[in-house]
Amino acid sequence: MEGKGTVNIQHPEAWQLLVSIDDGTLDYILYTPSVAGSLIIGNKELADDSLQGLEDAIYDTPELLNEYKRVSVIVHSRQFVLLPQDVADEDCLMLARRAFKGMDGDAAVCAMPENGVKIAFLMPRGMQAFLGRTFNYPAVYHHLMPLCEHFERVNRDSGRSQMFLHLQAAGMDMAIYRDGGLLCANTYPFDNAQDAAYYALNAWRTHGLDQLSDELQLAGDGDLRALMTPMLREYVKYVMPAEYPAAAMQLGRNAMQAPLDLILLALCE
Repeated sequence: MEGKGTVNIQHPEAWQLLVSIDDGTLDYILYTPSVAGSLIIGNKELADDSLQGLEDAIYDTPELLNEYKRVSVIVHSRQFVLLPQDVADEDCLMLARRAFKGMDGDAAVCAMPENGVKIAFLMPRGMQAFLGRTFNYPAVYHHLMPLCEHFERVNRDSGRSQMFLHLQAAGMDMAIYRDGGLLCANTYPFDNAQDAAYYALNAWRTHGLDQLSDELQLAGDGDLRALMTPMLREYVKYVMPAEYPAAAMQLGRNAMQAPLDLILLALCE
């Protein structure tokens, strides 16, 4: 069942579907926790960035429309706010709308319990209703949630402050930890590796990380990591690859071919 190709799931009620929606792209994984190595990976290019483009892509992909045991959706959004976990969801939604009052969109909120915060964010207008009527009560998350939850777990026992970067062609996600707690989380578009390195080093200086003792860990696109590592090492002593979670390989030997946020979400659930 591993890899791409014809998808023929006999008992979808035992399977889980995880979907990631980014600009122009729909990624998804399917797996059943009861069968080691069951991971299936899929990708669909959208005709455009409109809601109709998303709807067409999903309805043209029959394996997305089964009645699965659980459906989870990651929405990539640059319009978000981090809030303490004791803030009520209704207030989180109001604050997200207020922070981006000039933008039209649906507001959503998800918890990041490992980090002790919530993240409220905007998605395109109508997307939330579409997801709700297309899937069976889907859980909807911001794309930083699985990354930050994973980084918090691996950082918890570290004596150093750490910056984690998740690199993709479409942008860079960042999380900074000090004393085991989340200090900063953000996401940046960039045109080239030099710009991404500049953003990272500027955040490093702004948040007072130590060039000689703290760590900068890189995950994501291998080519970008190779380009950025020597740039970052000119200013930061400890620059290294982020450790890939060994538990992911139980989902399937092809786990490293899947988007990291989807794999980490599967491990969170």
